[in-house]
Amino acid sequence: MVWSFPPRFSIKLSQPELVAPKTPTPKEKKALSDLDDQASLRYQMPGLWFYESKESMVGHDPATVIKEGLAKALVFYYPLAGRLFEGPNKKLIVDCNGEGVLFLKAEANIALHKLGDFIHSPSPYLSKLQHNVPGSEGITGCPLLLIQVTRFTCGGIALGVRFNHTMVDGYGMSLFLKALCELALGGSTPSILPVWDRETLSATANPNPTSSHAVYEAPCFRNNFKLFDFEWWANKIFNVEKLASQPLFFFFPKILKPIFVQSSFIVGPKEIQALRDQAMAQDYGRCTTFELITACLWKCRTIALQPNPNATVRLTFPTNMRQKSLAGLKLSPGYYGNAIVMQSATSTAKLLCDSPITYAIQLIREAKNKVNADYVKSVIDFMVTRGRPRMSVLRNMMVSDISRIGLEKIDFGWGDAIYAGASIAAYGATFLERPKSSDSTTEKSILVPISLPHIYMQIFTHEFKKMTSSS
Repeated sequence: MVWSFPPRFSIKLSQPELVAPKTPTPKEKKALSDLDDQASLRYQMPGLWFYESKESMVGHDPATVIKEGLAKALVFYYPLAGRLFEGPNKKLIVDCNGEGVLFLKAEANIALHKLGDFIHSPSPYLSKLQHNVPGSEGITGCPLLLIQVTRFTCGGIALGVRFNHTMVDGYGMSLFLKALCELALGGSTPSILPVWDRETLSATANPNPTSSHAVYEAPCFRNNFKLFDFEWWANKIFNVEKLASQPLFFFFPKILKPIFVQSSFIVGPKEIQALRDQAMAQDYGRCTTFELITACLWKCRTIALQPNPNATVRLTFPTNMRQKSLAGLKLSPGYYGNAIVMQSATSTAKLLCDSPITYAIQLIREAKNKVNADYVKSVIDFMVTRGRPRMSVLRNMMVSDISRIGLEKIDFGWGDAIYAGASIAAYGATFLERPKSSDSTTEKSILVPISLPHIYMQIFTHEFKKMTSSS
């Protein structure tokens, strides 16, 4: 194995400043939806975009271009310039006070191309290219958005964006950034006007959940002991499920962090075909790329973590309601709040590990098909009646597909990004992303960042390579 290490560089960072809407905006208070303010979304979501230099933009300062577009975009998306506070029953409300969002400018003493594939998630440069301004990382009383523009010696650019996930989902942030770009490039109004309309996804006066939502319940570890079961020991020693006030997949006791390894895997056309061939060998019908990859990840990770064979393991994934026709829940194209509900597939560890990949695919497909208007309303009512809980993480893997949002199409004058992604690998959660653009196979490939304790990562890597091999 050939080891490579990320190149080191330093940055010269400007003083952070607040960018307010360019013109006066309404001063009002707006309640978030009952999907927005669930505990699983109460965190700051990072992201990085990378752009090569462009000859036609020589002489233009990208920070100035983005800052001006940002001020204009906040006129239309003025709630993002406000601050959240918590009302009765943990209800999040945004005070649209126009205080503004955080903005930073930086200069790096290295050329972009020297970073190579280290710009991929999980990027070791996240803390440099998305500086955490002290006191800004909270959910309430803090800026809802942070943007950092870093320029490399070659003229390349990194755009770091961190947003409060209770205010927007991935699609919503993409809408905002596209509006920023349109206005920065001379437009007078966004091509898709933002819509608040959070009442559509809020509970009725008499909430009554009609479905079970087990993903929000802590797993049972009773009678599930196994010597090398990492999650059993983590829960036994640290009571991990009860420690975090934010989603647990972004948290782990500091004493355990040194044992974790972060890596990424590229699932290209050959690997996808190998998985598809396995499904066809079982006389299974047509499978989506999402089904194939998530089934593979779920199975490999479960084998790696070695839970008790009788333990119940779960795969959780968000379903975007914008892509579904749900009676009574039609959302405007400009809706930028969280329009996702979590679905989960469950199995005993033994069945998942011993069965062909089609077993996991079928469970995933059945979970996807559960989403209808009644189910969404049940999730909303469940949040209100159960105190807005967060998802369990132990015995659970969350997979979010952001490869089709079009993040790489955020163009503020320097063309499409050569790479755009979440920039992190978190225990218990992963994202399906597009890898750095290099050749024609990139558009058909998926990048998967993974975080696991070292020995379990070795097992995962072995199983993943075995399952995605054409042999």
